[in-house]
Amino acid sequence: MEDYFVGHKIHKIDNKGRISIPANMRAGLGQEFIASRGFGKCIALFPLEEWNAFLKRIHDDVSQSDRKQLEFFFLANAEKLSLDGQGRLLLNENLRKQAALIDEDKAEVFGNNRRIEIWNSALFAQQLDAINEADVESILDKYGI
Repeated sequence: MEDYFVGHKIHKIDNKGRISIPANMRAGLGQEFIASRGFGKCIALFPLEEWNAFLKRIHDDVSQSDRKQLEFFFLANAEKLSLDGQGRLLLNENLRKQAALIDEDKAEVFGNNRRIEIWNSALFAQQLDAINEADVESILDKYGI
């Protein structure tokens, strides 16, 4: 059975732009991983295997015109990274800006299935608050889950 990233926790961003990744998520992330722009103003961290599978699907399954948009969205902002000895990662300024993390001293680290997302805490709370339980139940019913 595959392990998935789950849960969320607030972590401090230091004055150099570093943030700790929870210990329970580090092993699944791997030695090297990809940080890129995510949906909804977050930074997405992909294990290399997941990133490569994601890019293959874009290359194989998406029309050339649509592929160009996706490549600009994800690849122009992608960077191969690794954690330091204390389990921290240095977030570059461009990604922090896109995720509304400039001048923030904390962020939510969210295990979202096969990737980890780093969110501005206020934006993350808005996302959680916007979820309607009846809508979730309806979606689950729609797919027979």
